[in-house]
Amino acid sequence: MIRVVITFVFALMISTSVWAGNLNAKSKNKPKDLDGVVLTNEENKVQKGNVALIDTTNNRLVEIDLSGKTVWTADLPKAFRNQRNLNGGSDIEWLEVSDTFLVAVPNTGFFEINRAGKVLTECKNKFISHDIDKLNDGSFVFVNGWDDKGEDEPIITKVSSECNVLWTKTKDFFQVEKSDLNNRFAKDKSSLHANSIRVLPNEDIMVSVRNYDQVIIIRGNEILKRFKNAPGVHDPSEVYIEENGTFFYYANRARPHQIIKRNFENPDDTPEVIWTMPRDSRNEWSPLRTVQKLDNGNWLITGSKNIGQITPSGDLVWEIHFPEFRHQRETKKKATYIFKATFVAP
Repeated sequence: MIRVVITFVFALMISTSVWAGNLNAKSKNKPKDLDGVVLTNEENKVQKGNVALIDTTNNRLVEIDLSGKTVWTADLPKAFRNQRNLNGGSDIEWLEVSDTFLVAVPNTGFFEINRAGKVLTECKNKFISHDIDKLNDGSFVFVNGWDDKGEDEPIITKVSSECNVLWTKTKDFFQVEKSDLNNRFAKDKSSLHANSIRVLPNEDIMVSVRNYDQVIIIRGNEILKRFKNAPGVHDPSEVYIEENGTFFYYANRARPHQIIKRNFENPDDTPEVIWTMPRDSRNEWSPLRTVQKLDNGNWLITGSKNIGQITPSGDLVWEIHFPEFRHQRETKKKATYIFKATFVAP
């Protein structure tokens, strides 16, 4: 009897050891949570909600709460896992009406994915990078920030929900002048570095052109307005009616990087600085990109390693830092950096 009990206990120990070993093996393969550290949190001034971004190292989408805790993940479709393309300017947008995420991967295409990880739309297109928007009729518009010099490649493309190309616009349409070319970006491999597109409520189209320091408003087949003096412009916002006029905002990539306010009615008005990147944390806050207005008036902003909220008056009231992320210029293959993030309302 004693021998039987000892044999049973020994077998149970072996079984438990194998089970624990398998569990540990699985946990080793599971991507760890992002290691965000909250540096600033003025709770009474912060818009409540979550933030989603692309974890390029682990080929997944990640949603975190304002404490940095991971609350949701979804694997990227296999066709969108090329590390070089993912790190070349991928866009992520949260679509509130459907509670889905829209993701564009440079030189690859885009997809829309739901909370269950199901891909609802998947379109391949090599002329895509930096930004995509979904329209009310189910179609999509996106930009190509890396059009090759000397080639007549599309800068803007509109496609149907079935991925059929509806129309495109190439560099010649934008009628940019060589005198406006920013010398800092003259060596870009692209001829016209468009990095953002937005369809306004009246169906005008807003496009930002980084290497020519311009925000361009398009109506049909015409250039309606041209906002110059916007160095390295990124991510222009929607247009807002405020007490003293109509304005939009964007990230200015002069030195230091800033959030800028512009009078939408008068392209010649002097830009107003809303927030300036702290010089002692420029490696974390540059390049400044995401500029997303939140329900309480705050702005969601991102750098390579930081995400934050600033108030309309320019106070940084929430800031999270990712120490294991890299700056965009660095070449650590196994480190993520933030290109864009999107706010997820509660």
